[in-house]
Amino acid sequence: MGIKQLTGGYVAAEYRLLLRVSTDAREEFRFWLTRPITGQLRAAIHAAAVRDIAQKYPPQVAQTVAEFEQETVQARTKLDDEFLPGAILPLGETPALVIKLITEEKADGLSLDLRLPNGKNVNLSLPRRLAQQVGVLLDKLQKNAKWQPVEPGVPAPDPSDAGDTRATGAPRE
Repeated sequence: MGIKQLTGGYVAAEYRLLLRVSTDAREEFRFWLTRPITGQLRAAIHAAAVRDIAQKYPPQVAQTVAEFEQETVQARTKLDDEFLPGAILPLGETPALVIKLITEEKADGLSLDLRLPNGKNVNLSLPRRLAQQVGVLLDKLQKNAKWQPVEPGVPAPDPSDAGDTRATGAPRE
C-alpha cells in the first residue's frame, strides 16, 4: 500500500489534529492526533533528517545543510492541493485516536506504528522525502492550531482561540 495523499486540519472542538491518509489502493485512514503525539511525531521526523545529513557531512557543515534542505522541502511541498478521499475506510468513518506512537528509522525512511485504543495498530512507511513533507504539514497544522512549543512555566494557549483550519498536501518526489 503506497501513500497517495495526506491532508490535515485542526478541530478546535476536539483540540486535536485530524490527519487523513489516502492510498494507491483507494483506502483512506483517518486519525486524531493529540498535541503530545504530534510533537513526538514531529521530533522523530526532524531527528531522522538530522541523522541522515550528519552521516553525509562533517558536523560543522551538517547544521547548515539541514537548514537548507528544510527550506527546500518547505518550498516544494504543496499544501493546497484538493484532497481526494478514499472509497474504502478500513478503520471506519470516525477518526481513530492515536494513543501511542512508535517510530523506527529505516534505511529508506521512517516507519510509524500508530497504536489505537481498540488494540489495533496501523503501520505507515514514509520514505525520507515524504517524512519531511509530513513534517512540513505538521508544522503548518501546529501553527494554525497555535500549538507552538510551550516553555516550562508558560501556560499552554487556550484551545478556544484557534478555529478549524485545513492544510492538504500530496507527496511530491
